Amino acid sequence: MDEIARRRSVKRWHDDTSLVKVPVVVCAAFGTFIGNTYHIDDQRLLDALNGGFVAKALRMGKDFMPLTEVEAYSPIGKRATHPCIYIRKSNVLFVAERRDESKGVVDGKRRAHLQRKKMQTRIEIHMPPYVVQGNVHIDVWEELLDTIDRDQRFMPLTDVRIHPSFAGCASAFDFVAVNKDHVAYLSESPG
Repeated sequence: MDEIARRRSVKRWHDDTSLVKVPVVVCAAFGTFIGNTYHIDDQRLLDALNGGFVAKALRMGKDFMPLTEVEAYSPIGKRATHPCIYIRKSNVLFVAERRDESKGVVDGKRRAHLQRKKMQTRIEIHMPPYVVQGNVHIDVWEELLDTIDRDQRFMPLTDVRIHPSFAGCASAFDFVAVNKDHVAYLSESPG
C-alpha cells in the first residue's frame, strides 16, 4: 500500500501515524482548553500554528486549530470535556506547550531543527487580562521590532510566566506561542 493510500485509510485524521501529538493549553477569549494538538514529524508546533499541517494527505489547521481529548473551562469556571474540537485561530490569545518528557526525544536528545544564531531578550506582553513574560529570540543582525513585525500570526516565547493564572493550569511554561493580533503592547522586560 502506498503512503497516500495508507494515510487516507485511517479512520480519523488524528490517527495518521505521521502526526506528532503535542499536549497544549489554549487560552482563547471565550475560555481555556487543555488537550492535544498536532503537527507533522518534521515540523515544529509554531510552524503548524502559523501554517497548518497535512493529515491523511489533506491540508488542515490553516484557520482552525484542532484539539483532541479536551478539558474546556469557560471564563466563569464551568468545565466540560470534548473528544475533538476546532478553535478558530483568530480567537486564540496564546498556546502554551505542556511538558511531556517523552516528546521529541531521540537517544536522550531533543530533535534538532535548523538553528540560526540568535540573541535572547526578555519581554513583557500585555494582552488583557493577561501579562505574558518570556524570552524572544532575535537574529543577531535584527532588533526586537524586526522580530515582532514578521508576517506570522504567532510569535514564539520561551521560559514564560503568565499572570494571572488561568483555569486548570500552571502559570509557567517552557514554550508559548502568542497570537500577535491580541497584543495590546509589549516592551523589553527589566528582569
